[in-house]
Amino acid sequence: MKRTLSFLSVVCLSVLTACNQVSTGTNTESSSAIIVVVENKEYNATEDKLDQKQEIGDQIGTIEKKTKATKMPADNNQSNYFTIGSKIYSVKGTEDYIIVKDKDHKSQLMKKVVQKR
Repeated sequence: MKRTLSFLSVVCLSVLTACNQVSTGTNTESSSAIIVVVENKEYNATEDKLDQKQEIGDQIGTIEKKTKATKMPADNNQSNYFTIGSKIYSVKGTEDYIIVKDKDHKSQLMKKVVQKR
């Protein structure tokens, strides 16, 4: 009886541990960074806030190709998040940020990635 109970306990713990690993595993589709490539520069979504002196500038492009969420966009005007046709704007007073507006007119501030040498 004790052997059977011990065996069932081990089996239950193994099943629960396996289920927990599956449910808490990383989902690469939903945990990917939001990336846009413009003028051969990579920009990532950011929570930074713009200074009140800075405002949306001219339209500098449109998303022309959407890659898979897990793929790094390689060419200009590509994104792994925004749909084709989303508009890309400069930000007055800085070259470190751009704004992307999707077809629903939702804006996302994007920060230029500084390449480490």
